Amino acid sequence: MNEVTSHINMSAELSSIEITDTDGTVFSGASPVLATPGAFLGGVAIASATVAAFEAGQG
Repeated sequence: MNEVTSHINMSAELSSIEITDTDGTVFSGASPVLATPGAFLGGVAIASATVAAFEAGQG
């Protein structure tokens, strides 16, 4: 994680963006993060299964 933080802090592309940029900035070389919804739903499914298993063990 330190390497990622260091890369972000030292990035020339990111340092050129003003903090008060109201229009936003699009990076042409960036790919969308398509795994995020699936990962979230997977986490919800695992949490639900864990709770169900716990409740089954209590009964």
